[in-house]
Amino acid sequence: TPLAAGLRAALETGLHARRRGMTPMVALLTDGRANVALDGAGDRARAAEEAEAMGRALRNAGQGGVVIDTGRRPEPALERLAALMGAAYLPLPRADAARLAEGVGRALDA
Repeated sequence: TPLAAGLRAALETGLHARRRGMTPMVALLTDGRANVALDGAGDRARAAEEAEAMGRALRNAGQGGVVIDTGRRPEPALERLAALMGAAYLPLPRADAARLAEGVGRALDA
């Protein structure tokens, strides 16, 4: 999973939206298994470091939101990523459309 690349795309999209007068929020759905670095290399440690760096960049840009953990068990690394992003953390292992909508709505209203 190229998690840092997805977060970078969210940051760039959010910055573009902010320039157009919008208030961007990120809704990240992931199992938390970052294993592809920004340069495409299969390096879990570097991929995790880069995802955390992108999380801090999102927070610095004022792009909060929610991190939805879709793994079978809550992933501590995703809870940490959410904190770095200034985002809510929502473990949701058996997510369906209704549970996603409810959880995202609660997290973004908080």
